[in-house]
Amino acid sequence: LLVTLAIEIPVLFMISGGSDRLCALVGRRRYQLMMAFLPLSSAISGNCGLQASTLTTRAISHLHVTKASYQRWLTKEIGAAFHLGLSMGTVLGAIAFYAGGFDVVFGVTIGIAQFVSVLTAGLTGTLAPLIFTFIFHRDSGKWGGPLETAIQDIVGSFAMVVLSYRLLVMLGPTEVDPSDLCGC
Repeated sequence: LLVTLAIEIPVLFMISGGSDRLCALVGRRRYQLMMAFLPLSSAISGNCGLQASTLTTRAISHLHVTKASYQRWLTKEIGAAFHLGLSMGTVLGAIAFYAGGFDVVFGVTIGIAQFVSVLTAGLTGTLAPLIFTFIFHRDSGKWGGPLETAIQDIVGSFAMVVLSYRLLVMLGPTEVDPSDLCGC
């Protein structure tokens, strides 16, 4: 647990360090919405990562995946994560579009952040058991899950806070109502 805590510390700094600029860019209401989407995104992508980890661990234990065949398995799992990310990014983006007052840029930003988060979760969830089994010769069920979850939290928070900020700057946020300014 202490290792997981140590790995999770960057999430604290990402959210606390980038929040002021993000809030000033989108306004208090959309900023609060974005932070509300963070646990949704994290739960969805975490589920994807743990499913990929479980499937890969099971496939290794039943010899469906070996050192010789892991590339085919990895490609298949990345493809599945791509489609899951695309569909969940679309759904969460549509919800963000509606909740954000029909703001297309806000919806697209949340959708892209979700896509990146799910795609990364599929990758890390698949890679962790492969690495622990074939490189470190350790029990992937014991080590893969906690490490994958911690890494996914970092990537998901990065996608929601840092990537969203960059996308909003690039795509141009809507005008912020003076009564919705942060710090007022």
